[in-house]
Amino acid sequence: MAARVLLLRSKSPAGIEPRLAKVAATLARGGHEVHVLLWDRERAHAAMESLGGVTIHRYRVRAPEGQPGLVRRLPGWWWHVLRTSLRLRPDVVHAVDLDTVLPAFAAARILRARLVYEIFDFYAEMVTADLPPRLRSALARLERRMVAVPDLVILPDRRREVQLGAARPKRLIEILNVPEDRAVRRPPTEEFIVFYGGMIARDRGLKDLVAACESTGARLVVAGHGPDEADLLPYLESSPSCMYLGTIPYEAVLDRTAAASAVPALYDPGVPNNRFASPNKVFEAMMLSKPVIVSDGTAAADVVREVGCGLVVPYGDREALENALESLMLSPKACEAMGARGRAAFEARYNWRAMERRLLDAYREILA
Repeated sequence: MAARVLLLRSKSPAGIEPRLAKVAATLARGGHEVHVLLWDRERAHAAMESLGGVTIHRYRVRAPEGQPGLVRRLPGWWWHVLRTSLRLRPDVVHAVDLDTVLPAFAAARILRARLVYEIFDFYAEMVTADLPPRLRSALARLERRMVAVPDLVILPDRRREVQLGAARPKRLIEILNVPEDRAVRRPPTEEFIVFYGGMIARDRGLKDLVAACESTGARLVVAGHGPDEADLLPYLESSPSCMYLGTIPYEAVLDRTAAASAVPALYDPGVPNNRFASPNKVFEAMMLSKPVIVSDGTAAADVVREVGCGLVVPYGDREALENALESLMLSPKACEAMGARGRAAFEARYNWRAMERRLLDAYREILA
């Protein structure tokens, strides 16, 4: 059964982030009419555009990442979500994360539409700010209460089920954060390049990466944006070993990954949500036959150990990170072997084609 679907996300990095773009394109290929509503917090993109058969709408109210005032602007976003939903009258409201599922729930009730709740991050365990314990606990209770409401809940990794506590979704599926296979140009380079594309945040090991690259002579290239730019950008931009690109399109991220010698994903496992993170950059590196360096105590480390596609280091241990970089720099054949194992695992399991079938089957079930 074909349906009108409204996807909701309170962020719009680089126009539309890769995960959401894949979900939207998959649903459109499945015969659904797909609309995406994003919050363009930088007012950097068009209010409306069409992309591959998907209509993108943007709420263009400034609320830069990491700046005060975002919470005060949430009611305006929620009201816009509700108004847009009532105007488009979707058959399915597909919300991403807690800051969007609340108005999505109201819209679905009014319209008698199906509700899909996709959890990229469990809020109470993701926020690194110093929240009062009672507020953090209240957020966790609210999110767990919401998990039982939708017709379908989507997690990026089944291991995240423990974050849901005793909450029991009506339907639950795992859609891994894996890329669509594609050919990407690989410009030749003689330098050993470490490429990080992602959030500019304190819990991503960026200062350790800069220090390790300075120590080993590796070249660090960083792209992205995030809440801690004020603290981290001066550190990145002042390093002779680092080049900061800002926010770049997804295709450029893949180009940079293809040109890199290694890809890091250093998530601090001291942040509870990070222990369950399945970064798309790890799977993109596997697709492009690149070795990865990840933090111990994370879901990504489990994948890397299982596949043998990279190295695992303790988070915050600069000496271990330097040793890992040096071992890769001195062993081109080992890098090639890790990349080949990653590519084989990508082809066998960690690819979007398998996720596409799973998503469309789940939609078929809730619309039946």
